[in-house]
Amino acid sequence: MSFPDQTRSSYERTLDRIPDTLQVYVPILPVMVLVGVFILYPIAQAIYSSFFSKDLLNPSDVEFVGLANYAEIWTSPTIHQVLWNTLVWVTVGSLAAIVLGFVMGWLLHEKLPYVSVVSAIVLIPWVLPRVVGASIWQFMFGGSQGIVNELLVQLGVIDEYIVMLGSNDLSLWPPIVGMIWRLAPLFALLTLTSFQGIDDHLYEAARMDGATPWEQFRHVTLPMMRYNLAIGFLLMLIYNIRNFSMIWVMTKGGPGVSSSTLPVMIYRTAFVDFNVGLASALSMILFVVLLVFSYYYIKVYDKIQGEF
Repeated sequence: MSFPDQTRSSYERTLDRIPDTLQVYVPILPVMVLVGVFILYPIAQAIYSSFFSKDLLNPSDVEFVGLANYAEIWTSPTIHQVLWNTLVWVTVGSLAAIVLGFVMGWLLHEKLPYVSVVSAIVLIPWVLPRVVGASIWQFMFGGSQGIVNELLVQLGVIDEYIVMLGSNDLSLWPPIVGMIWRLAPLFALLTLTSFQGIDDHLYEAARMDGATPWEQFRHVTLPMMRYNLAIGFLLMLIYNIRNFSMIWVMTKGGPGVSSSTLPVMIYRTAFVDFNVGLASALSMILFVVLLVFSYYYIKVYDKIQGEF
């Protein structure tokens, strides 16, 4: 008997010893092991750590504190500021990127020649490495050499240079601009492909019925694109809320926590302040939010799959 036949025979004998109700799980057992080791175990470890006071530099000094870390999240003005920053970062960045990306996608579909070439050029901000893109915007918003300050001075909007990245009031907005620049092209491409997937006969029928351009957009374009746009919106939210590199490269969350979002706060708490317990509790907040967004993303995706 050849080696493959021996292996197959041994596998069949082993399978016969397993109850029929459990045999269905045998083929996916390796995947289940990988999921358990690389996903479920880290989540369980983070949940466990969130109930303790742990110092990263002194792992043996561990004290059970129960819900004290979560109570600190509830009462700390600093963390409240970070949560507010995260809300502004996600909503403003996502909505602006969606609106700008939709307009760009519509222009690519309606107006511009050589759509494939232009689409590739438009997508450059997305394909650039994150750190490179963030470094470009850090230089552009620089206080003394940045082109943004120079442009605003030349246009007469401001009288003198403003250190935007070092301002408590303004430091969050340059990273938001950088994030819009990065995400809008991606949504533009999604919009373009959605436009191209709409049958022209629908517009012809609408025009024959006397529909105005606005009515065509409202009753033909939006209904046909609604699920693609919903998926794009949820992806924007998921990407934005967990984004770390744009803010860290440009401001490192400062000054203070004026530009810190939840991922930046988690990193600073764990690897700058070495407070693993509080960082784990903050991670659980982020995990729950991402879980909610992911649930709705899967729900919308399943609905699309059911219709086509």
